[in-house]
Amino acid sequence: MSIFDSCKLESSFDEMFDNSCTIRPHWVDIIDGLEKAGIKQLELKQTEIDWRLEDNGVTYNIYNDPEGTNRRWNLDPIPLVLTSQEWEEISKGLKQRAKLLNLIFKDLYTEQRLIKEGIVPAEIIFAHKSFIPEVFNFENKDYYSMRFYATDISRGPDGKFWVINDRTQSPSGLGYAIENRLTMNSISNDLYPNIEILKMAKFIEGFKDMLKSLSSSNHDNPLIALLTPGPLNETYFEHSYISSFLDLTLVQGEDLLVKNNQLWLKNLNGLRKVDTLIRRVDSQYCDPLELKNNSQLGVAGLVNVVRKDNLSMINPIGVGILENIGLNPFMKNIAKFLLDEELILPQIATWWCGQKKELDFVLRNIKNLIIKKIDRTDNIEVHFANKLNDEELKNLIEKIQNNPNYYVGQEIIDFSTTPSFTKGRVEPRNTVIRAFSYLHEEKYHVMPGGLIRVSPSKDSLVVSNQKGGTSKDLWILGKDDDFSGNSIFKNRSFIDSRLENISTKRAENLFWLGRYLTRAITTARMIRFNLKSMLNLNRYDDHTNSTQTNKILNNALTHLTMSYPGFLDEKPTLVPMKEIISLIRDKNRAGTLSFSLTLLSDLNASVKNLLTMEAWRIYEKMQREWNNYNKKEIFSNKDHINELDKLLIYLMAYKELIDESIFKEQGLILFDIGSKIEVSQLLISKLRSLLTQKLDKLIEYDVLDSMLNSYESYNSYRAYYKSSLALENVLDFLIFNTKYPKSLIYIINQLLADLKELPKNIDNSHLSSFEEPIFKLFSMITLTNTQKLLEIPEDEYIYKELDKFLSILSELLTKTSDELTKTYFSHYNE
Repeated sequence: MSIFDSCKLESSFDEMFDNSCTIRPHWVDIIDGLEKAGIKQLELKQTEIDWRLEDNGVTYNIYNDPEGTNRRWNLDPIPLVLTSQEWEEISKGLKQRAKLLNLIFKDLYTEQRLIKEGIVPAEIIFAHKSFIPEVFNFENKDYYSMRFYATDISRGPDGKFWVINDRTQSPSGLGYAIENRLTMNSISNDLYPNIEILKMAKFIEGFKDMLKSLSSSNHDNPLIALLTPGPLNETYFEHSYISSFLDLTLVQGEDLLVKNNQLWLKNLNGLRKVDTLIRRVDSQYCDPLELKNNSQLGVAGLVNVVRKDNLSMINPIGVGILENIGLNPFMKNIAKFLLDEELILPQIATWWCGQKKELDFVLRNIKNLIIKKIDRTDNIEVHFANKLNDEELKNLIEKIQNNPNYYVGQEIIDFSTTPSFTKGRVEPRNTVIRAFSYLHEEKYHVMPGGLIRVSPSKDSLVVSNQKGGTSKDLWILGKDDDFSGNSIFKNRSFIDSRLENISTKRAENLFWLGRYLTRAITTARMIRFNLKSMLNLNRYDDHTNSTQTNKILNNALTHLTMSYPGFLDEKPTLVPMKEIISLIRDKNRAGTLSFSLTLLSDLNASVKNLLTMEAWRIYEKMQREWNNYNKKEIFSNKDHINELDKLLIYLMAYKELIDESIFKEQGLILFDIGSKIEVSQLLISKLRSLLTQKLDKLIEYDVLDSMLNSYESYNSYRAYYKSSLALENVLDFLIFNTKYPKSLIYIINQLLADLKELPKNIDNSHLSSFEEPIFKLFSMITLTNTQKLLEIPEDEYIYKELDKFLSILSELLTKTSDELTKTYFSHYNE
């Protein structure tokens, strides 16, 4: 019995079987390997593939996905196989189409002969949101060069490859194609020992050479940046991955600045000129000054930088107009007009509804067509008219009739199928190839391979990772010419290892990661302590003192979290336990534990590629368990405490793994600075809330005990003083003790040392703007003693000197944070 018995001819063309169900010759070795391995071995290899992809953190973000944004990437152990002869013909067609699109791009933004000569209707171009008038007719004609291009192709019912889509705006998939190949390399010798395929290395090295050649001002050390929308983008993993392979600097809009019509990278050392930019942000969002004015993804003034020819840009602003499927019906005539050639690769028959004859045809034959909008910048609409009910079909026809210029009808064709391993079986699946090419020295170069996307089910014509599909590696059979270039297939760090070259955004993310992680830990500890105290109120016969102590602790918790009015609300309707639960679970209320964890999650995503897999896994496990806890409706008080205990263990483990993952020059120092500022601020907040009131001795003892226990310092205090609790000793221990690592003076002394190591801080004879407040703070602590702070008249109940002292310390810490932001994150002085 063959493992391929379930593969039926359910499409008009199958990649593995011919029309007589005979195996195609170039598949014979693949099938022999799979037959010898059998289903059990194939399952083991699938498990190994899954493990390798997970271990490398390969993910694909799904918007509004209940499973979370970071969906694991899926790869089939069975490749799609083509002969080198067939791929050579495909490559000719891809190069021709790339060349043609490049000419269309130049024409539409310069002479517009296609429109003037009536080859392309003006409505198709000017009504499309991807046509950007702001980049029309630049003096630098080389700007209008489509240097990177991806094409979706699939085999049609006649056995020929057809063009499905053009991808020019910000083509994705190259990183996933590379990772698919690396992963397949690890298992292919066992399954397919006798197969030789063409390699990708020469293409990748050529692409790198092309990028460097564009950086004319700085050949030796060009700054080539990849502009990403950020960690929530669906292919953010790929942005990081490609940055590594191509030696690029990964940036977001906030990392960049336009000054003197030049584009600059903001880093800890100041500003550095960007030579070349690869754009993964859609055109309209690239410049809030000239384009979409509410965009937070781009850089104000970017259009004028390219207008002045001060930046090379891969996939330049405006090139997205080439993704307009309204061009498809006119491509044959365009090819004749611009190239005097016939199209090598056919495309799906398409009718633009902006012409009466074509509109009438589409409406007459609508049940045999797919209806699409020509503009993908709107919500992508694909209507399989044969699957619509009468009401839906009527509504669609009305839409087309009201705005015919915006719609096309396309012929429904079957994609070819290829064997795919799914749920322990080998079954046929529809497949689409995404092929990649780049322009260098006036020639397009096509990668000998590509990204294969596979439909989620046998009967699905929708081939999309967003819709649950999987992927394959594309193998072109043949032997490579010897390639002596440096190997690009090796692990690389995603970042520059020098501290001064860390981008502004990464530096800021690390700083706030330190602050919010510390805030989450401190908040969780304080809530857990207060919750336990509330549950023990009735433990003793006389609980009057305990009630008053608990009230002081709860007021301190409100001040610590700044969740006002909180426990300071004197209304009789306040239910303490309800307020505690709100402080734990309400993610929409500023200051709560869940609110801090939400902010922490965003920061974790932003620095994820700096961390070890262990840190990734422990954070994701913590997040998963916390989300499950928040979904439950009925709890005992014990449940809350147990969840807080688990959360603290996870948070502390995560903090330790950050310390192990990142070395100082990668930005750990910024994480430490943020953490030290936050822990100091929160310690001061607790000291002000708990220890500045003059209390009855019994209550004071309970409050001092609570202060030390909630700061995890009780045992250390006892070991140091070996005496009963006293206000003077506790203050001395937590503020002035130079040997206790958690004391304020110890932390501030370390903070001073950290600040001295930051770039720009090279003049040791003068304090920087961010060092000055910390130095004043350190001096105040050094020159103050506990007895002076505790001086109080008999008729007063607030230690005013202590409260004033702590208040000034808090203000100095805030000023330090503000000055750091101005110097390194905002670049106010540039």
